[in-house]
Amino acid sequence: MKLRTSISAAAMFIGSALLISSASIAPNARAANLEASKGCSNASLKGSFGFYRTGSTSAGPLAALGILKFDGKGSVSGSQSISRNGAFQFDIVIAPAPYIVNEDCTGKFVAPDGTTEIARIVVTDRGAGLYLFSESAGNAVYGVGRRIDASDEDD
Repeated sequence: MKLRTSISAAAMFIGSALLISSASIAPNARAANLEASKGCSNASLKGSFGFYRTGSTSAGPLAALGILKFDGKGSVSGSQSISRNGAFQFDIVIAPAPYIVNEDCTGKFVAPDGTTEIARIVVTDRGAGLYLFSESAGNAVYGVGRRIDASDEDD
């Protein structure tokens, strides 16, 4: 009888622990679903982002880093320094060009001519970061960007 009582008490303890555990996880899952349903837009990218790009090009290996400045309305500009096959170029201006962010947080960078797609992007962390890859012929280049300062959102 004592064994049955002990087993029953243990089962109730485990059941209670599982119930409490699932109740604490459920609000987090609902919050994640709510956040995902908000989606993204051009306004998701605003402020200054530090970025790097790396990969191979038809001219050889590439490594680059720089700053991108997003206006939150669909225009990006900045500067970068590049090593392409060991040849360095510093402080190269990135002319203002359009960017497009879709509701599902995917998007693209477009050349200043407004028609040529040059990179695909994914916005992460509610606009605090992004992944990108180049669409230039002969390139296998990807990159990562992170917002430099959260206060940039409000500029």
